[in-house]
Amino acid sequence: MISVRIAIRLAFVAILALLALFAWENRDALVQRIALPVSAPANSKAAFDRWLAQEPERAQAFARFEAFLAQEDVAAVVEPWQLARIDAFFARECEVEPFLIPPEESWPNVVPALRLVRDEVVPAVGPVQVLSSYRTPELNVCAGGAGRSNHLDFSAVDLATSPRRGGEQLYRELCAMHADAGPPSRMGLGAYYDMGEGDYSGGRFHIDAQGYRTWGRSYSSASSPCGRFD
Repeated sequence: MISVRIAIRLAFVAILALLALFAWENRDALVQRIALPVSAPANSKAAFDRWLAQEPERAQAFARFEAFLAQEDVAAVVEPWQLARIDAFFARECEVEPFLIPPEESWPNVVPALRLVRDEVVPAVGPVQVLSSYRTPELNVCAGGAGRSNHLDFSAVDLATSPRRGGEQLYRELCAMHADAGPPSRMGLGAYYDMGEGDYSGGRFHIDAQGYRTWGRSYSSASSPCGRFD
């Protein structure tokens, strides 16, 4: 009886060894079969490239847009493709495509904002990425934007640092930068930080060059954290 049990155990061990050997020799194929595909975010660079390739007119318009930014010496401020990016949350909630090349007649409007980003923002907080820029009227309503939002004419950008960071220190740096730039800069700073709740926006902020002012959660100067930090 004992010899039979030993034989069974030895056979079982041999089978396990054969299975382990098979798995090792075919590990690459097995990994490919069981690995879950990881897709890039809907508004990533890879997604933009696919979107751009779908219609030749898009690629042609974007090439003209890049050339325009280079002509204005602002092509290196942010990655140009990001200026066609729609906020991922609102693109999903409002059921619109995640990218939109702004109308050509509005391209000059964003140049002053990009110069502020280049000359004031980046030196203060480091490299940035664009989360949202141009909005159609329909998208602006769906996104809950201000009725006279500067996004409507492509004169504003919503940004985050790259790599992304948030918290009180980021908004302290932004508010100090805004104060140092002063009224001659005509900088509008949307500092989306709540003194009670903290960083509810994940480090998001707005920059335009349409008048010196700052605001916060309710789009009013009273809601801005600037001037309220100790």
